Amino acid sequence: MDLLLIRHGQSHGNVAGLLNATVHDELTQYGMEQAGSLRGLMQQRGLAPDIVYSSPWKRALQTTEIIFSDQKNWSIDARLGETDPGKFASWRAEDFKVKFPQFGEKLSDRYSEGESHLELAARSIDWLEQEFLARLDAPGLLAAVCHAGPIAVISQYLLNIPLSMFPNVLVPNASLTLFRKDKNSRKIILEYAGLS
Repeated sequence: MDLLLIRHGQSHGNVAGLLNATVHDELTQYGMEQAGSLRGLMQQRGLAPDIVYSSPWKRALQTTEIIFSDQKNWSIDARLGETDPGKFASWRAEDFKVKFPQFGEKLSDRYSEGESHLELAARSIDWLEQEFLARLDAPGLLAAVCHAGPIAVISQYLLNIPLSMFPNVLVPNASLTLFRKDKNSRKIILEYAGLS
C-alpha cells in the first residue's frame, strides 16, 4: 500500500501567523480554493485513495470534505491532529518565540494546558504503525488529511530522519506528499512532494 499525506488549505490562523491556532480554526476562501485545486491535481495524477483518514481539526475536515466530496466513507482520527498549543493558541508564533526562546529545544517541552511535540510524535507514529504500516503489503492507496506537525513526524519516520531534528520536513498548505513501496527493494520511498 502507498501513503498520501495531504496538508489542509490555508486557514485564518495561518494568515494571522498563529501558533497552531485551535481545533476550530477554519479555512479561508483561498484555502477552500486550494483544496479544490488539490482535488483536481489528485485526479490528474491518478491518485484515488482506497482508504481516507482526516484529522478532526476543522481546517482539515473542511479540506477533506472538499477533496473527497463524493467519497463519504472516510474516517476521523484524533491522532492526526496538530500539536495542541493550549493557552497559547491565540498567540502569534513570532511573539511566542520572543517570549519563550528556549521552548522546543527538547521535544518534551509542553505548551501550558496543551501538549508537547513528543506527544504529537507518539500519536502520529502510533497512527502510522496501526493504520498504514500494518497494511503495507496490501494493494491500494491510503490518504491522510492533516497538518504540518503530523506530516513532519510521519515523513521523518519513513525517511529515517531522527525525531530529534523535528521539524526537519516542512510542507506548505495544500500540499501532497506521496510515499510508495518500491517493488524491488520493498523500501518505502518518497515519490512526490508538491503543491496544488
